[in-house]
Formats: sequence, structure tokens, C-alpha cells
Amino acid sequence: MNIIRDWIEPGTKIISDCWPAYHNLQSQGYTHQTVNHSIYFVDPDTGAHTNSIEATWCCVKAFLGPYNKGEDYHYHIAHYMIAVRCKELSVPTFVEFLHHVANTDWSQCDVPRST
Repeated sequence: MNIIRDWIEPGTKIISDCWPAYHNLQSQGYTHQTVNHSIYFVDPDTGAHTNSIEATWCCVKAFLGPYNKGEDYHYHIAHYMIAVRCKELSVPTFVEFLHHVANTDWSQCDVPRST
């Protein structure tokens, strides 16, 4: 729950499988729908499914490859996110990267500064 609270805004709709750790999501301020994968992959009543996130994770894992899953995995996931967004927008990845660097308020970042 701590990870969910740290990264997901209350009120967000979360669709999950029926793992017991997710049962308190509703009481924590989230809209929660479940899919019982032992019965179906798309809930016939609500239409809830986890197919989109499962497909996304499949693509992320393929992008990361077997050697990029170490401690700095979050940098590789950020690279994936920028690459996908750039492809959607038909923008060169490096140009988008430079745009983000130029528009970052570095005074708010914990970045080592040269002396």
C-alpha cells in the first residue's frame, strides 16, 4: 500500500487481479475493480481487464532486455517512456530529451553540482 500511496493519486481507478494485498484499495480512496483471472480475462459485468498493462509491461521488458534490470532500472524505464511518447508524436527522441533538459528546474533536483 505504501508504494501505491506514494505513486498513485487517491481517486484513481485501479484495475487489478484478485490478489489479497489489493483488497483495501477502496478504503484507501481509490476506485478499485478486479478481474478474477481463474474465471475470465475481461470481467463480463464491468469490462475491467488488465490486458493493457500486461501488454505494456511486455513491451517494457523487451525494451529493457536482460541486462538493464539492475538498480538503475528507473532510468531505462524513463528512456522507454520518452521513446514511446516521441514515436507517438513523430518527434526525434534526442530533440525531446533536450527539450526536457532545457525546461527542468534544476534547483529543485538533487543533482551534484560542479565546483
